[in-house]
Amino acid sequence: MDEAYRDAYQRERKARLRAEELLEKLASEIYSKNRELADANETLRKNQATLVQNEKMASVGFLASGIAHEINNPLGFSLSNLYVLLEYAADLIRINSALRAEPGLNEACRKILDDPQLVFMLEDIPALTRESIAGLESVKQIVSYLRGFARTDKDETALHNINDSIQTTLNVLRNELRYKCQLHTTLADLPLIPLNAGRLSQVFANLVINALQAMPEPGGLYITTRVSTDGQWVNIEIDDDGPGVPAAIANDIFNPFFTTKTVGEGTGLGLSICHAIIVEELGGQLRLQEEGQGKGKGASFLVSLPLHATPQQH
Repeated sequence: MDEAYRDAYQRERKARLRAEELLEKLASEIYSKNRELADANETLRKNQATLVQNEKMASVGFLASGIAHEINNPLGFSLSNLYVLLEYAADLIRINSALRAEPGLNEACRKILDDPQLVFMLEDIPALTRESIAGLESVKQIVSYLRGFARTDKDETALHNINDSIQTTLNVLRNELRYKCQLHTTLADLPLIPLNAGRLSQVFANLVINALQAMPEPGGLYITTRVSTDGQWVNIEIDDDGPGVPAAIANDIFNPFFTTKTVGEGTGLGLSICHAIIVEELGGQLRLQEEGQGKGKGASFLVSLPLHATPQQH
C-alpha cells in the first residue's frame, strides 16, 4: 500500500512540476507576445503621428497655395488700376498747369485752380499712388514666395537652384528673423539639381525655426552653401549661436517624438520629418555636426544633396 501510494505521489508530483513548467513557459511566451504587441503598437502610433503631421504640412501648403492664388487675382487688377490712375494723375496735373497758364482765364476759374488744397492734392496723388503700388508689389512678392514655399507635392520634381529655396524660406520667415537674430548668408554659385523645391523649403524652415527657438537672446544665424570638394554634393550648413546640442542626446534628435521642449510646446516630429524628406525623398544626408565645425557657437546642421543622382520617388 505504501509503495502504491509512493508511486502515485511521485506521478502526481512529476505531473505538477510538468504543469508548472508548461505554465511558466506559456506565461513567458504571453509576456513576450505582449511586449511585441506593445512595440508594434508604439511603432504604429509613431508612424501614424508622422503621417498625420505630414498630412497637416501638406494641407497647410495646399491651403496656402490656394489663398495665394485667390489673392493674386484682386492684387493683379488693383495694381493695374493704380498704374492707370498714375497716368490719369499726370494728365490732370498737365491740364491744371495748362489752364493756370492760360492768360484769358477768368478770375473765378483761376481762383479755383490756384486753390492751395487743389494744388496740394494734385501734387500728392502721384506720390500716394506710387507708394500704394510699391506696397502691393511687395505683397505680390510675398505671395510669390508663399506659393513657392507651399509646393509640397512629392511628385513635383524639377531642376532647381537650392539658393532660391533658401531665399524663399528666409523671405517667408523674415518677420521672425528681423527681431530674433542677425542673419549671415554665404551662398555660392550652385548648379541646378532635380528636387522638390517646396519640400526642401519646409526642411530649411524647420531648421531655421529650431535655431531661432534655441537662441535665448538675439544671436547669429549662419547659412552657407557650397559644392563639396569631390563635386558630388551640394552642402548647406545652418549654424546658430544657441547653446548647442548636448552630446548625450545628439544621437536621438532625429528620432520621432524626441524633444527637449516642455509638454505642449513641441511634438518632436520636426527634425524627424526633415530627416525623412532629405534622406528618403531627396536621396541626401542630414546630420548634426560636431561642436566647433560650424560658424556659430551652437548647433550646426549639414544638409547634403546629390548633384547627379535622381531623388527617390515615393
